[in-house]
Amino acid sequence: MPYSFRSARILAQPVTGAETPEIETVYAGNRELLLLLDRENDPPVLARRFVEHQNLPPRGCPSSLHNLILREPMDSDVIGLLSLYTGYPKGDVAYVGELFLSAEFQGIGLGREAYLSLEAMLRPGPMTRVRVGVGLKNWNALRFWIRLGFMHVTGMSGDRFFGPGRHAFLELQKNL
Repeated sequence: MPYSFRSARILAQPVTGAETPEIETVYAGNRELLLLLDRENDPPVLARRFVEHQNLPPRGCPSSLHNLILREPMDSDVIGLLSLYTGYPKGDVAYVGELFLSAEFQGIGLGREAYLSLEAMLRPGPMTRVRVGVGLKNWNALRFWIRLGFMHVTGMSGDRFFGPGRHAFLELQKNL
């Protein structure tokens, strides 16, 4: 089932190959953040992986991955992107793999609106929990997800030691 939702300021729809340049622009606008988050931080590579549904978790099934482009409902300007994987690591868990907003749409509540709309869509279904992986160097994202109720730490991964070019992540969970 393809996921999509609409809120007051956001229309979220499955991404298509024709939208690769727009997805690349979202990643490029977040370049400094990408450098903090992962070894793979090249916007064209990330855009291709997103559009081609190659951003799967370990042993992931492509049919459970839902990559969405976020647009303004009226003029169709691209707001950002959202990646959702259902059934990982357990059948009743929805995993938000990515949520990036274009720079001009950050700081005005659209990330919160996108997540809350997604959560409302998930609530009546078989998912009982939502998880998200957050880079430890991404303080703004940690604050964002914690304010949304992601208080339970379910895991930590990444490099063992801190330093330049090193990356680590917390996995946070919230019950629906």
